[in-house]
Amino acid sequence: MSDISKYFDGGFKAEEHEQMRDDSPLPVGDYFLEIEKAEVKETKNGEGVGCNVQFDVIGHVDDQSHKGRKLFVWFNLRHSNEKAQKIGNAEFAALGRAIGKPIVQDSDELIGGTFIASVGIDKKDATRNVIKKYSSAATQTQTAATPAPQAPAPAAAGGKKPWEM
Repeated sequence: MSDISKYFDGGFKAEEHEQMRDDSPLPVGDYFLEIEKAEVKETKNGEGVGCNVQFDVIGHVDDQSHKGRKLFVWFNLRHSNEKAQKIGNAEFAALGRAIGKPIVQDSDELIGGTFIASVGIDKKDATRNVIKKYSSAATQTQTAATPAPQAPAPAAAGGKKPWEM
């Protein structure tokens, strides 16, 4: 046992220190996200397999706010419930297309992938975010006057990524 009070008069008081992590949900909107971690694992009951993905918020598409926040999504890849599996597979496919990876053989291939997420609030739990849509970050730089490129562009004009504008 160590005596903390010798370093802090009267002991360490949490209420005197700022809370560092914001656990509130992100406001509804479109955000640039980067895949930070991806891990395939069995479900707790052992009857399925999913991919747990951690996203880093690069910023809101309009004002770069909320940079550094995290989002987490579990994708059901195999599940005893056919509907849960179908939804999980469709969402995982949308993520793969958004980052330019239509075929994924290893979860590490996802890491570093960037895209635009349309973020909403979970209808069942208002303290959590959900990703409603996955879109390629390359489409953000297009305008109505610019025809869509044949293949997704890795960066905007000048070699900058769309969120670096």
